[in-house]
Amino acid sequence: MAQAHGRTDRPLRALHIFPHLADDLTAGSDYYQHRLTRELLRLDVEVEVLTTCTRRVEPRAAFGLGWPNDYPRGVAAVDGVRVTRFPVPWSPPTALGHLLSRPIIARWRHEQANEAGGALGADGVVASFHRRALARPRAYDLLALLGRGPWSPGLIAAARRAAGRADIILAGFAPFATLWQATRIARRAGLPLVLLPLFHPEDLYHHFRALYECFQRADALLAQTPYSAALFERLLPGSRPLALGLGIDPAELDAPHISGARFRQQHGLGDAPLALFVGRKEEHKRYDLAVDAIERVPDSRARLVLIGADVDRRPITSTRARYLGPLPRAELLDAYDACDVFVLPSEHESFGVVFLEAWMRGKPVIGNARCQPVRSVIEDGVDGLLAEDGAQLADRLNSLFADPQRAARLGGAGREKVLARYTWERIGRRVHELYLRLTAGR
Repeated sequence: MAQAHGRTDRPLRALHIFPHLADDLTAGSDYYQHRLTRELLRLDVEVEVLTTCTRRVEPRAAFGLGWPNDYPRGVAAVDGVRVTRFPVPWSPPTALGHLLSRPIIARWRHEQANEAGGALGADGVVASFHRRALARPRAYDLLALLGRGPWSPGLIAAARRAAGRADIILAGFAPFATLWQATRIARRAGLPLVLLPLFHPEDLYHHFRALYECFQRADALLAQTPYSAALFERLLPGSRPLALGLGIDPAELDAPHISGARFRQQHGLGDAPLALFVGRKEEHKRYDLAVDAIERVPDSRARLVLIGADVDRRPITSTRARYLGPLPRAELLDAYDACDVFVLPSEHESFGVVFLEAWMRGKPVIGNARCQPVRSVIEDGVDGLLAEDGAQLADRLNSLFADPQRAARLGGAGREKVLARYTWERIGRRVHELYLRLTAGR
């Protein structure tokens, strides 16, 4: 990128632009953005955070997202981090969202019908999505950007002004228009740009040329896994990924007030073998596989607890599964401590911070073998297990219920991995070093 603003001996100034940042930080994306920002502040970086007034995006259509103004406009504090929120004055109404989505979905069907070979394996699927995105006329990218948003004139204008005070810009995350907007703001200001894609390789919704171009123009991409970093390098020549991972705060996860016994008593779980699912209740998280698996476990006492926002609004009818909705952070930590096994069969993840949180409480984890980023986080049979379908997930779950010593070994190995690789102190230090390197001499 072109020249950026010079610095003398004053602190480094960073502008962070996020599509949303909810107060409760229950979404993994919000948690990541917040904790990274907080760690950089601790390292004496002056960070200005701009975001929308939206708490949760409303999926009105495939490419018609609602951005409700849940929070008041202006300055707010999110767990110690100062943020400035801007309203989104316009989102596609449901009917318009479907209208925008229709040609994209039709195009996808055309692409699928004409895709030759049908390569097997996750890499084959990702390569297919990549080919399709590059061949797709640009009009489809523009429709997708328009329908996804957020489109906040106030936020964009404030970001342009703030760029004049900044040394570097960080923006998140796929598949939202904030990546596209921040890329143009950084180029106009001549500032180095770091993107936090939180990219889901196996998700067709993340494969658009407009996003690829943002990734290639950025001075650095914060990839969550070595797999994702290698994928960016292979598919997007000229991109500069950093295999960063994400972090946890050991003091928070080791706090003496965390009590699994309290959680079990509060929810009447007694000493039942307990599996825990933490994530949004929506299709691609595949909570249905977890429900199916608990039904297959021979021990009729076995229970599954699900925690997370109800996106799909579908009822869970299993008598062995209990959906609790989103919970306060303190109660969520109790839930990790209460469970015997943590399960997240999600098909699309950029990493999965919930695996780290479960590991920190010494719990074994089970992930989806078909999700390549998850495969690069969990070492099957060493610190967790992988499963390809509901039957295999049930088998893995039952084996850990039946062998507490093995479960403890896997959970202990996971905890050691987290402490060695995935703390916010380590992650923040690496990003701080990246910021210093990209702004040196500018």
